[in-house]
Amino acid sequence: MRLILAIFLTLLCVGGAFAERRVALVIGADAYRSLRPLDNAVADAVTMRQTLEALGFTVTLETDRDLKRMRRALDDFREDGAGADVALFFFAGHGVEIAGDNRLLPVDADAASVDRLRETSLALDEVHAVLRSMARAVLVVLDACRNDPLGNASAGGRGARATSMNAESV
Repeated sequence: MRLILAIFLTLLCVGGAFAERRVALVIGADAYRSLRPLDNAVADAVTMRQTLEALGFTVTLETDRDLKRMRRALDDFREDGAGADVALFFFAGHGVEIAGDNRLLPVDADAASVDRLRETSLALDEVHAVLRSMARAVLVVLDACRNDPLGNASAGGRGARATSMNAESV
């Protein structure tokens, strides 16, 4: 998987001029407080940072962040990366679909109910909106464990909902 992703990113980047401004926000979450902790999400994020830096990206790495810090990182990324040619977002951690809405779970996500989970998670659509506002080409890579944190089918099925992006989004 990592080799395939590395080859894909290499091909993506080689096609453009090396003068392009490439920025990436990489987030990894292992230390969940009320969900099953993960073992390798942070390590995967660190590996992704190293790979992207080798490909000429300016990378911001965030690990084990709560929702407030994830949103702050996204806001800072929007400011710092404004006008970039390519913006990439990578998330490794827990994810969930709630009523057709893909959500990324920070370490303080609360799975006591669907409503609490929605309130304490980050909508993937929010990430897409930020990326589209700052760069002409965007790429979102998710390495999200999507086991139902509520232990039932109320949070949606397995697999991410298809998302719509414009022609310059990948």
